[in-house]
Amino acid sequence: MSAVVPPPTTPKNGLGTAGFVLGLLALLFSFIPIIGLIAWPLGILGLVFGVIGIIRARNGLANNQGMAITGTVLAGIGLVICFAWVGLFGSAVNEAAKQSESAGVAAQQDAVPAADDPAPEVIELGFGQTHTWRGGESVQVAEPKEHQGNPYLHDSGSRAVAVDLTITNGTTDEINPMFWNITATHGGRPAQFSLEDRSFVNAEVQPGGTLTITRIFDVAPEQGDLRISVAPSHYAADTAYFHGDF
Repeated sequence: MSAVVPPPTTPKNGLGTAGFVLGLLALLFSFIPIIGLIAWPLGILGLVFGVIGIIRARNGLANNQGMAITGTVLAGIGLVICFAWVGLFGSAVNEAAKQSESAGVAAQQDAVPAADDPAPEVIELGFGQTHTWRGGESVQVAEPKEHQGNPYLHDSGSRAVAVDLTITNGTTDEINPMFWNITATHGGRPAQFSLEDRSFVNAEVQPGGTLTITRIFDVAPEQGDLRISVAPSHYAADTAYFHGDF
């Protein structure tokens, strides 16, 4: 009677092969910034599957030990590269934070005026007078006039005042009053532009030219000190204040 030969067992090469594939993908993706984030899970799985494949091969359950070892090594290299990316990114973030902090400190220091810097000049003028800035621009604010407009466009119990401003361009470049800073207060309270006020768009004033514009404000019905402040820009060093009773 002949002995029964057991059928040969099929090698369990699946995990070793999977470890090789995942390790190879992890290594390839690890070189790509941002997209390389997916190399983390691929490398971890490739490392685990590769180690299991090696163990199976040593126990005679698989015959692809070389592939499992290669996958394990590839996965390990991919993870090392991922760690290197994290270190570089962390260093870049820290350096950017230091530069931002230094810039903030410098900005705060620059914002503090030096002791010898001249204080902005407060220019008080009456209506009908003219002020000229150092850059060459000048403005004359005429006596305010009560504006008789559409009553439905004004709050009840308020008055509308119209103020003519004559701007002369004494510079060598065009200027546009649209960019001038013009505000008003009445009785110590801010006066809002009336709904009838028409903003002046693209009112270019050529060098040597003059332009008269009218601004309309809503003010309180009682008499008070009307102050019109004018500056050729929001960053002008000096602001001219024209005022009088209205």
